[in-house]
Amino acid sequence: MQHPVFRSIGISLAFIIIIAFPLLNNTFKWVSDIKNEENRKLASEPAFDIAHLDAYPVAFEKYYNDYFTFRSLFVKYYSSINLSLFNISPIPNEVLIGNDGWLFLAGNEIDSYTGLNNFRQTELDSFKVELEYRKNYLMKRGCKYYFLIAPVKANIYTDKLPKTKYKFQKNGWGEQLIEYLNNTSTAKPINIYSLLRQQKDNEALYYQLDNHWTQLGAFYAANEVFESMHADFPSITKNNLSDYYIKKSEIKNGNIIQMLSNVGDYTDTHFELNPKSGFTAKNVAPYGYPVIKGFAYPWDYEVDKEKADTRLPKIVIISDSYGTAIFPFIAEKFRRSVKIFDAWQYKLNEDIIENEKPDIVLTIVLEANLRNMLLYSSGLGKK
Repeated sequence: MQHPVFRSIGISLAFIIIIAFPLLNNTFKWVSDIKNEENRKLASEPAFDIAHLDAYPVAFEKYYNDYFTFRSLFVKYYSSINLSLFNISPIPNEVLIGNDGWLFLAGNEIDSYTGLNNFRQTELDSFKVELEYRKNYLMKRGCKYYFLIAPVKANIYTDKLPKTKYKFQKNGWGEQLIEYLNNTSTAKPINIYSLLRQQKDNEALYYQLDNHWTQLGAFYAANEVFESMHADFPSITKNNLSDYYIKKSEIKNGNIIQMLSNVGDYTDTHFELNPKSGFTAKNVAPYGYPVIKGFAYPWDYEVDKEKADTRLPKIVIISDSYGTAIFPFIAEKFRRSVKIFDAWQYKLNEDIIENEKPDIVLTIVLEANLRNMLLYSSGLGKK
């Protein structure tokens, strides 16, 4: 029979080892954690400065919470249990579990669907001032301005939302702004809401596990852009889907499912569209416009394409990540195309305009990010 003293010592040692192991493993890395799959930037380790200690405890706690031993493994199992057993989101303030395997971002994306925190009259007036300033600024330089709002997925695939989400207003942010501008402004936005809703049941225009549109959704959006431009530029015409090879494949990844640590039995459809005659606009070396400091995707800040036909116009596109899928289709209509992803600021970017001297400037803004245009305006406060 084991002596009570040895048993007590053994229990005490085991307790000390269990308590100390996470701290020791963080230092010596005896056992590796699984790869972190969360779609966000983890906290950085703060510098210890004896002269500035007030902020250090909070900053270190955020850092430690993101890096303690087996954190990613615990997050993965926590997400798996919530999804597999209860079909609920482990992070409901960030991700919503919809119907039929559809996932949605919460926050501004769902608010812009429900109409919660819709634009105030002063904001609507500011949008009018800003967009008309851009239109007039470019018109003086012989350039046309076009403005496209990319709808959030919830505003197109409303039937896939959980029943707990309902509209507070008839129109969400995008359609509220479009209606206002159509009634009051000379700067008319390109409206693709109706088109995408008409096509959504034929094929998936947005990813189920991601908040972006698919290449097919981007194709339809590009066609609406071409139709808006055709009156000013007759060479720009809509594409026929029959002129494209469409390849479908099953995938299991996306930026929203990554936030849930890629757990659960979720699948998605990926579309790859290629013209039967091949894409003719080719990637060229970027001009080298300075990347915005701190931008998370510096390699995607500037993308340039060119065609040999000098009779075609030139375009500058200011966009977010929604510009990625639509850019190849748009670039086919222009001799030079420059896409700028300016860290969700959606500025006019006058320095780029003055250098490129485009015939067209197109701004593409995700509906949930529209207020950023007012934060980084060019026209507000100017006559």
